[in-house]
Amino acid sequence: MELKQDFIPQSNSNRPQTALRPTHITVHETANTSNGANAEMHARYVKGADAQARQVSWHVTVDDTQAIQHLPFNEVGWHAGANGNRQSIGIEICVNRDGNFPQARANAISLVRRLMNELSIGINSVVTHQHWTGKNCPANLLPSWNEFITDVREGTSPEPAPPMEGRLLRVIVDSLWVYNRPDWNARYTTVSRNEVFTIAEQLTVNGSRMYRLKSGLYITANPSYVQLI
Repeated sequence: MELKQDFIPQSNSNRPQTALRPTHITVHETANTSNGANAEMHARYVKGADAQARQVSWHVTVDDTQAIQHLPFNEVGWHAGANGNRQSIGIEICVNRDGNFPQARANAISLVRRLMNELSIGINSVVTHQHWTGKNCPANLLPSWNEFITDVREGTSPEPAPPMEGRLLRVIVDSLWVYNRPDWNARYTTVSRNEVFTIAEQLTVNGSRMYRLKSGLYITANPSYVQLI
């Protein structure tokens, strides 16, 4: 995977140009599920007025096709609180709903391994944003963080999930909630046993899989409730 460079201008207020000797790598997720919220979009964002107003910056954004570097690895970014900023490189993984998160995860693993090798950072120093500040980030990876670290250590990652677009699913319980957005709290209505729906894509929401349906609604991907046909 190519690591492109598209640096924040030195004149921007969110590029402090403070020297960094990184001892850690901090893994984040963008928390932006909007269509098109990929690495290119975040490269534009981090150079813009809103990022400067919020005083945020980080080193690399990675999606399912590429990684883009925003800061030199010897400069501090503002992404993980005072202690995290002073000690770590910040990596943001994209979670856009029109992307392939399992592939973005695999690309992040490759990037972390590369940086560990180039910067002599050990596996025990690959940490989450939560490690520094308590924030629930990276939200999708936290429930399986030990698996992520194992994959980094071993240089492996699960095969990306096969495309789900166009697949059919059947409800296999008497009543099941569907949602009007990718949020487990956004209950919309219920559907019934044996109803069939067409999948548009598979998402991971707070560590659990969900399908976006062609209708625009969302439904659990838990095989205890739905069955692919």
